[in-house]
Amino acid sequence: MLMSPDILSLPLAEPIKRPPRVMVSPLYDFEFLGGQNFYTGENSSLSMDANGLVAPAMKFNDNWSVLPSLMTSYNGTRQVVDLVGGGTFFQSQWDNEAAVKVIYTPTDSNWRIKPYSDFKYEFLQQSTQEQLGQGLYDYYQWDAGASAEYVYKDPFSIRFGADYYAVHFPNYTSLESQAATEFQGQSLARELVGNYVLDSQNVLLTVSADAPVLGKFIAQGQAGVLYADYPQQHLVDASGNLDSPVRTDITTILGGNLQYPWRIEDGVKALASFGVNYLYDSSNQNSFDASQSQYIPFFYNYGQLTVTPDFKLFIGPDANPIAWEISGTWWYDRYPHRLIQDGSGTYLGRDLYTNNWMLQSSLSYPMAPHFGLIFNVQYGRGTSNDQFQEFYQYSFTTATYMFGVSYDY
Repeated sequence: MLMSPDILSLPLAEPIKRPPRVMVSPLYDFEFLGGQNFYTGENSSLSMDANGLVAPAMKFNDNWSVLPSLMTSYNGTRQVVDLVGGGTFFQSQWDNEAAVKVIYTPTDSNWRIKPYSDFKYEFLQQSTQEQLGQGLYDYYQWDAGASAEYVYKDPFSIRFGADYYAVHFPNYTSLESQAATEFQGQSLARELVGNYVLDSQNVLLTVSADAPVLGKFIAQGQAGVLYADYPQQHLVDASGNLDSPVRTDITTILGGNLQYPWRIEDGVKALASFGVNYLYDSSNQNSFDASQSQYIPFFYNYGQLTVTPDFKLFIGPDANPIAWEISGTWWYDRYPHRLIQDGSGTYLGRDLYTNNWMLQSSLSYPMAPHFGLIFNVQYGRGTSNDQFQEFYQYSFTTATYMFGVSYDY
């Protein structure tokens, strides 16, 4: 049957507009390990590590992508963590973090704009009797910032970053903090006694870049400056009293890394790297040790040099190889204004330094699609010229072996 001319003259209907399809690339990564830890001659203890990551990356179009993530990590290995200007001993550590990053790629541009925000809550257990969530040094951190990346020669780029984060210790109140900073009834750190004196507000500015050099070598470099303000921590004066100004720190960071990737033969690849980093923290905070009537200006100033060689070997298909890694870390800290003490606590006329190193090796062996076996071993040692370590832990030895399974998708 022939169509009527009137029908042919009618306007065509508008096509149905469908929303753009969102491409989701989920990432799941879980690890469960158990083993033993040996610390400074003490009897070994069973420990457990568990890590989990869920990150469903979403791509809306060629310009916009969003990367949300949820992470949890439990470390049952005894360790020394620096939170108050010296090493503090902890039985376990549990980190939880939620983050989101947005990636905007302008059309026909080499720039990538990446705003982000995250929230982290860390539980630190000092003794086995301490209940989880009641730790003196438990803290949470809220973070927001952005980075701009210029890809001048894919995959090499120059990156600029600005970051603001606030740290809060909800359990660090006057009675608990006073008990934690006393030795034989005497306050060892006047500046650490009070409500929320460890809380800080921080601004971090960074610049980093990578580039090919000398054939297959890849050079990476970074520099940054961190400004930290402690609104509840007043300065200690020469008489041991608290003054009205508050503590501020400025930390300068410089670092570099040289990598060399190569294919040894079909199915065998390797990656070697060597990194050197230096930071210096300049603080206006002082300290007063009432037990010795000793005033120490600029107590928290310190410089740290870190050297990290690393070697990785991959055997098998690129998607799921056997991976073996051996690495080392050496770091040297020097406190130019902090005097060392002898075993009885008497101050001596020399500046304090610490000398630390850690060796570790790991093996990841695929068993089945998405499943693998993991083996980790590490040994480390810290030494110092300070003999009085009732408050801060400067000298220690630690050894750990762990084994377990992993799942990734």
